[in-house]
Amino acid sequence: MRSRTAILLILVAGVLFVVLMPRVEAALIRDAPGCPHSGDVPKREQIGATRGQIVCLLNQEHARHDLPPLRYNPLLELASQRHSEDMAARNFFAHNTPDGVDPQARMAAAGYSLVGRHTGENLYWGEEMHAPPVSAMKSWMNSPGHRTNILRPDFAEVGVGVAYEAPVAGGRGRSALYTTDFGGP
Repeated sequence: MRSRTAILLILVAGVLFVVLMPRVEAALIRDAPGCPHSGDVPKREQIGATRGQIVCLLNQEHARHDLPPLRYNPLLELASQRHSEDMAARNFFAHNTPDGVDPQARMAAAGYSLVGRHTGENLYWGEEMHAPPVSAMKSWMNSPGHRTNILRPDFAEVGVGVAYEAPVAGGRGRSALYTTDFGGP
């Protein structure tokens, strides 16, 4: 009888761990001051808020480095959203699509003029406690190339795309797949 009780307790503890642990981990991620909910695991129905949190975090970095705020650009958003969704749908994670289409071609296809403009792109994918916008920003700022894009004075505009699937088959948690497209004169 004791072994059955012990097995039952182990099973219950395992179920509770699987159900509660993602919530506990997500609660450990703190919002960036001034960017409410930037520490939350993003939800599909809050895509606008998630985009706003990324822009808020980008502009905080701009302010820290005496740069003007980035302006939202709907054409860059369209290009970045399409790319995030494409990576999720076709299970890849790269700046160039499997067909060889690069970020600049995607931006131009969305209607963003490349004439006389500089462009750049940051990608990020995280699951569970690594999915919130603050986790993406921390990763970008700790990566020299991504940090350079964020702080490049030539970039004045931004668009953010978010998908909620892992870009690889078998992703195991709540995911956020970010594409941030930058542009400017």
